[in-house]
Amino acid sequence: MTQLGRFQKRIHEMIPLSEALGVRLESYDGHALMVSAPLEPNHNHQGTGFGGSVYSVAVISAWGLVELVLSDLGLEGNAVIQVGEIEHIEPVNSQFFALCRLPGGEVPDRFRKSLARHGKGRMSLIAEVYCGEPTLEPVKEPAAVFQGRFVVQDVRSKLPI
Repeated sequence: MTQLGRFQKRIHEMIPLSEALGVRLESYDGHALMVSAPLEPNHNHQGTGFGGSVYSVAVISAWGLVELVLSDLGLEGNAVIQVGEIEHIEPVNSQFFALCRLPGGEVPDRFRKSLARHGKGRMSLIAEVYCGEPTLEPVKEPAAVFQGRFVVQDVRSKLPI
């Protein structure tokens, strides 16, 4: 099983809502995480994406990126959202996906140093939500934009398996 496959299983076990939403981890390249969800279990009374579902998929993409970055650094810890907000720009009217990228494409130095010095750190992320087939190069404008700050505490070296 791939790293993404193992993480998908872990997310569904740790966050049961993610499985109910149909969340699927599409890709991770060390700099960006793409997460998708079908419209069917996530629609509202108007047949468009339910705001809570859209928010949840966006949060999962950002939180998941933090978790995967920690793993890439050989670390594990307790990652949680501290602050988050979403702007809904257009209705979500089909399958949708959230794309969350590291700021500047890299793990921020301040985050990395804080983890090393204090065993905790904060990272602010933006996840954009798009309609349609998941792609790392969306051609349309996002239907929603999530901004959040994540806190990681109790950081320790990851035990070898």
